[in-house]
Amino acid sequence: MSEVKKPLLLSGAELKVLTFEPSQWIVEGLLRVGRKRISLLAGKPEDGKSTIARQLAVAVTKGKPFLGRQTVRASVIYWQSEEEPGDVRDSLDRLGYDHTKDEKLLTFFGNAAENHVQSLREALAAHPEVKLVLIETLDDLLKVSDIKENSAARAAFDKFDTVVVNDFSHRVAFLALHQLKKRETDSVGDMLLGATVIRGRTDAKWYLRRVSDEDPRRIFTATVRKGQEISPTYLDYNPDTETSTLGMTTTEERKHSAQETDKRIVQEIVTFFKNNPDTSFERDCFPAISGNSDLKRRLFKRVCADGVLKRIGKGTKSSPFAYTVAAIRMEGEAA
Repeated sequence: MSEVKKPLLLSGAELKVLTFEPSQWIVEGLLRVGRKRISLLAGKPEDGKSTIARQLAVAVTKGKPFLGRQTVRASVIYWQSEEEPGDVRDSLDRLGYDHTKDEKLLTFFGNAAENHVQSLREALAAHPEVKLVLIETLDDLLKVSDIKENSAARAAFDKFDTVVVNDFSHRVAFLALHQLKKRETDSVGDMLLGATVIRGRTDAKWYLRRVSDEDPRRIFTATVRKGQEISPTYLDYNPDTETSTLGMTTTEERKHSAQETDKRIVQEIVTFFKNNPDTSFERDCFPAISGNSDLKRRLFKRVCADGVLKRIGKGTKSSPFAYTVAAIRMEGEAA
């Protein structure tokens, strides 16, 4: 008779069957509820973080797409203490918010002393219909004693988790505005102002930055632990409606710019030899055309290979190569 093995008992531990529910996305692929980590919208001062946050707030109250991604229609808390009520109201009006038709958009206008995690907890308890909280800014709410020090940041996050996140994250997504460092880094994540704990204790991270002081365009990037990231993409902004849409990615723009440069150089090569037939490339054409030296030579070879230019001469000192535009035979013309 075979031995019947007794079940193994784990003293002091309770075994549970793990169950997983599908993620509930407030913004499809970008921002979700049920996360113990809050998400960030990071950028330098005056780069447009507040504008993007308000666009998101209004889109969710209407259930309309945000940056091309579908949203869940729900009430929103816009927790901010920087702007005057009139300025916020004017901005929301331009974005089309209608309190008679849209879901609630509750805005905090308290002073700095009232801006703390316990106040936010009370607001969430009083409004169970809210599914999105926008926090402007992370440091204003958490009041980290030393934003650059890991233990201080960790203590502030622990308090926020205990007071707010643990009890409300199952139904609410949190997106906090945060600052980027002044200096540029190779990794956009390394640009988050403050301790490394901030990067580790957050979920999705949205980055907004100005191209340069001379180029006011904004570039939007989103990294997510789960979902659909957005590679660096230019924002098309409408100042009248204060709305933004995703435009061309920076990769696409570089490719487009390179193609336009190629077309310009080719056209200038052809035009030069059309106006100056039987001249040389290196001595005559090359210095007359602007652009990268290697690129000019490569495109010149391509123009020759395509039969656009006709070469004469033997390539010797007494008979150097010279070029002119080849005659283009029209369709149907006899050879």
